[in-house]
Amino acid sequence: MVGIVIAVVAVLVLGVCGCLGVGTMLVGSYAPGPAADDPYYDDPDPYYDGDYDEESPFPTWTPPTPSEPATAAATPSTGRGRIVVSYEVTGKGRGDIQYYDANGEFIRLEAVSLPWRQKIRTDDPNRVLVMASSTDDEGSVACSTRVGDRAPVTDAAAPGYQVTCGSR
Repeated sequence: MVGIVIAVVAVLVLGVCGCLGVGTMLVGSYAPGPAADDPYYDDPDPYYDGDYDEESPFPTWTPPTPSEPATAAATPSTGRGRIVVSYEVTGKGRGDIQYYDANGEFIRLEAVSLPWRQKIRTDDPNRVLVMASSTDDEGSVACSTRVGDRAPVTDAAAPGYQVTCGSR
């Protein structure tokens, strides 16, 4: 009995699948053109509203120039700093120097005569950094930072390289 039920179900499933397959072939053979349209249109964009002038240039955006302080701060703007920091860059000729001033502002100096020294008073000993490189890439350059009475942090580099000295 179970075998007869399974046989009947199998015949019905095969019959339904066969009908669907034949029906798909018949309908597909009468359908004009491809089943999907080409995604590219020669017509104008259906969402085009006509307000855009294609001849006008695209708007451009220029980032604002970074604001540099007029002069580097030797003491914090909140008053006399607690910690004395000494920066020093040695070498011959000229060099580009970047360092943090007493307010924690990053200062960039270009083509400074070497040797260069700067003393500041700050309240943040972690914001101590000087970077330097020789502008002509021919002379070697060295740097040193001293925070309070700690040992100095030094670095030296061959011509064409940059030195970096921070705090300990």
